[in-house]
Amino acid sequence: MNLEFKILLLFCLAGIFSLGLPWLAWRRLRRLERKYGGILLVRGVTGAQAARIILLRGEIPQVDVDESALAVTDFYSAHEPAIKLSPAVYEGKRLFDVARAARLAGHALQHRDRQLGNLAAWDSFMILWGNAWPILLALLLFATKGRFMLVAAGFAIAASLLAATHLLKHKLVQDAARRGRHELEGAKLLDGHPEKEIAAAFLASRLEHLSLPFSRTWWRLIFFR
Repeated sequence: MNLEFKILLLFCLAGIFSLGLPWLAWRRLRRLERKYGGILLVRGVTGAQAARIILLRGEIPQVDVDESALAVTDFYSAHEPAIKLSPAVYEGKRLFDVARAARLAGHALQHRDRQLGNLAAWDSFMILWGNAWPILLALLLFATKGRFMLVAAGFAIAASLLAATHLLKHKLVQDAARRGRHELEGAKLLDGHPEKEIAAAFLASRLEHLSLPFSRTWWRLIFFR
């Protein structure tokens, strides 16, 4: 095995890990949902109410909290500005629903402080990438017969760069979750829950972002229910 082949193989392994990272995040999210997802918030507020409380505490009541039945929901729309929640989260009283809404309200606080960046555009691109890469890889391999390892290595480098950028963008999500949790704790809305339940709920809200290139794809819906 020569050095060039070893390097190409290393790149391919890095690409496989990069493409599998959203799946790993989704699997961890599913495990957390099964273990802690049924816990109701002791204070009894809904996801929409929790988001509005955070917005009021952040002195940005002009940001709307809307219920949306679109296929892609649970996101912060900076151009409106508004928080778009699925019906399950909007009316949900689970700790996980409140944590998800709180993280999105945290993005509104980032927008207020001009720290949001272009996160929404990047997330949309990663969802597109997650849907397109299996088809793109198949077309590349079909069109470049005889150069499998070279094409695979080039594709893996691109996938690794995108995954690294997604992880860097994820720091904004971590900060938004921290801000949302801080405001909920300040309003005493998390009282009555042990730390492990709260930590699991906010970890799930972050994993939802990491899993976007897998969780919102056509092939996940077909092969992973």
